[in-house]
Amino acid sequence: MKIELTAIKQNDIWVFDHPHNNTVKEPLCNGTELVLNEYFEIDMDRPAISNDRLDIIASIHPFDDYDTELQLEKTDDEGSVYLDTTLYEKVWLCPWLQSYFSFVPEKLYVKLDAVNIALEQYRQTMKRGVHPFYKYLKKSTP
Repeated sequence: MKIELTAIKQNDIWVFDHPHNNTVKEPLCNGTELVLNEYFEIDMDRPAISNDRLDIIASIHPFDDYDTELQLEKTDDEGSVYLDTTLYEKVWLCPWLQSYFSFVPEKLYVKLDAVNIALEQYRQTMKRGVHPFYKYLKKSTP
């Protein structure tokens, strides 16, 4: 079983939407946002700013190209604390995760990919057949 979501940086935290429980702008906080900032900076070679995005896949089973393994350290009604085995930092995940998986996983295998928004916009522009630098081209005069 796995979950795929896109986290969006809003102010100092990352939030995500998901169809499970009609989740809208669920925060990834209590230190987890700091770990996500690090992964974003590793991928993009710059700090995350508002509206930056991270595509995240988390699975209870190992899969090709996962970036890190989260190992459960403790859990209670307030949430679960995992150790990120790549960065050796604590990651706090709220009970929403337990409701998604129907249990608290002992391990999670996670892939995180920073989204290059400018590159995405460029690709969309090129699909429409409009060169992004068209407005800068010199026009010939008759």
